Amino acid sequence: MTLKINRYLWLGAAVAVLQSGALYAMVAQHASILRNGTDITLLSEPVDPHDLLRGDYVTLGYGISSLEAGKVSGTPPAVDGMTDIYVTVKQGDDGAWIFSAASWQKREELQAGEIQLRGRTMSYTNATVYHQLRVTYGIERYYVPEGQGRVIESQQRERKIEAVIAVSPSGDAQIRALKDDGNVLYEEPIY
Repeated sequence: MTLKINRYLWLGAAVAVLQSGALYAMVAQHASILRNGTDITLLSEPVDPHDLLRGDYVTLGYGISSLEAGKVSGTPPAVDGMTDIYVTVKQGDDGAWIFSAASWQKREELQAGEIQLRGRTMSYTNATVYHQLRVTYGIERYYVPEGQGRVIESQQRERKIEAVIAVSPSGDAQIRALKDDGNVLYEEPIY
């Protein structure tokens, strides 16, 4: 009987360790991108400021969130469905980063001053050259203190809110901060 109880205790402890390890890995990946990623600034547009379960947030859209299929180089996926897409940006004259190129495959050689982001999009094998691809990067939602989502949304109507994005060498992105006219509104802690 004692052997059976000990087995359950060990099994329970093993499950707890695995779950804790998975949570730690997610936080460590997020912190690694913020700590070591290259910063770029994108102009953004908040859309919806509240989630009943998690509080206020700002949904952000970017100029690189919608691309014409004809501007994507490389071999398109053979089947329809969600797929990776690699979008290259470069710094514009105003300091904001803008679209430079896009590819279905990761580009190994980038020009000086270019950064590549890995996004996800729906691929259509019969898409026309002018078909718009909606690209997501995992940086479309940013949580803010309770009651601040609508404030940022109203500020957005008057002027552009900038999102400072940390990009890892593999192209994964995390929001580092939101800025209004160069002033930091919110900054993500590294943990």
